[in-house]
Amino acid sequence: MTLKRTIGTTGYDLSTITLQDLSSMGERDLASLHLELQAAARALHENADGSLRDKSEAESGQFRRYLDLIDGCRAHSAIRSAASNPRAVVRGDGAEFAARADRPRAAGQADVPPRVAEDRDRAFRIMDEYSRSGVLSAAAGDRLDDVLRAKDAMGGTARYLTAAGDPAYATAFGKMAADPMTGHLRFDPAEVEAVRAMGHVMSEMRAMGEATGGAGQFALPLQIDPSIILTSAGALNPVRDVASVETIGAYQWRGVASDGITAAYVAEGTEAADASPASLVQPTLTPQRAQAFVPFSIELSMDWAALQSELVRLVTDARNVLDSTMFLTGSGTSQPSGILNIGALNGLTTTQRVQTATTAVTAVGDPWAFKAAIPARWLNSTTFAAAPATFDAVYRFVAQGSTTEPRQFANGDRGGDFLGRPKIEWSTMATTLTTTGAKILIGGDFRTGFKIVDRIGMQAEFIPHIFGLARGYPTGQRGLYCYWRTSSGVVAPNALRYLEVK
Repeated sequence: MTLKRTIGTTGYDLSTITLQDLSSMGERDLASLHLELQAAARALHENADGSLRDKSEAESGQFRRYLDLIDGCRAHSAIRSAASNPRAVVRGDGAEFAARADRPRAAGQADVPPRVAEDRDRAFRIMDEYSRSGVLSAAAGDRLDDVLRAKDAMGGTARYLTAAGDPAYATAFGKMAADPMTGHLRFDPAEVEAVRAMGHVMSEMRAMGEATGGAGQFALPLQIDPSIILTSAGALNPVRDVASVETIGAYQWRGVASDGITAAYVAEGTEAADASPASLVQPTLTPQRAQAFVPFSIELSMDWAALQSELVRLVTDARNVLDSTMFLTGSGTSQPSGILNIGALNGLTTTQRVQTATTAVTAVGDPWAFKAAIPARWLNSTTFAAAPATFDAVYRFVAQGSTTEPRQFANGDRGGDFLGRPKIEWSTMATTLTTTGAKILIGGDFRTGFKIVDRIGMQAEFIPHIFGLARGYPTGQRGLYCYWRTSSGVVAPNALRYLEVK
């Protein structure tokens, strides 16, 4: 995008206007300029389809300037409104001004309270900085943008992102990692304020019943938080690439699901029939707490840059191993519910089961019969999932150049599509093709049928010293106890099927 010199209805050039110009503007012009600046900032920040844009350095600078001007417009409007009412000017601490500023904005500004709008603006600035530096991918930025715009009515998530993304908070966290006992004594004023701000946000979240833990934990800085950087980009395990992944800043995710309605052609003058869906349900997913303990040497803790990258690798790997199993077979009780949590909470049922033709045998015709059992509604969006060993075995069912059976993989290539549809390899799935009851293949529309919900933000507590088991002496290691919240479950069972050995 080329930066343009835009002259708004107020007669001001948006590319050169300054904060000083605002003081000389009338109230109507100020309100018009406010709307024009919002539109200009939005044009720089996102594409026509609502996704985030990759901005050049010049565009990022212009975007930040627009946000400063928007803040200035709000401040001038609040002061002028308060000054026009003598009863509003009664204290010197600005409390009455703040009370007026907290009133909802006028129609045309999405009826978002000014405080929430300001929180969002600050969060967008943080996201823009981390996107420019490459920390946040476009996909991660889009997820956070969606959370802020559609799922953060009170601004709590915006305040969390602003606090976790503060560079001073990251350096404070690094000092605590290097010395959990006295690191806080070396905080500079900016770091003290950053930690205080994060503590306030976390206290607010605990008061709302939306977080666990005591008052002594830290939040991982934004640049090392896998729940923001990696999870939001769909990079933890294969099912995240094909399922519907929702990042929330609230306590629960609630949806509405049905198998659709029935339509019919009728003769002229025929009374309409009841086409209500046979079932209309509201699946509910409540993120459950998971945890991981990350030990690291004192030597490593002295080098924050090395520790930072190591923490991302270790915590990401821990989540990968855990979630790969939970999303498949989790019970739904104090843990996510897996697709194959058959007949239990948020899992598939035997209604979605397809069995092999022969007991304790998986043969060349079974995958084709399995595909045929997937409802037509979901066939064009179907993805198949199986363990690598299962795909290896099925690949060998049909010999190269066979004249009796069609190849099941695209162009006879083991790495290609399976049965004409994409595939993912899920290592925790069963690999025993001759064991009765083994569930060896899942197919269908994962994005419609399976939902993963991540509660934004990962918490951590420092363990200053780790002690050995033999004599109880220190080992020269520290520890970071991390915990996060994730849930999953089947929300549209009819969109999925599983193949079981008979």
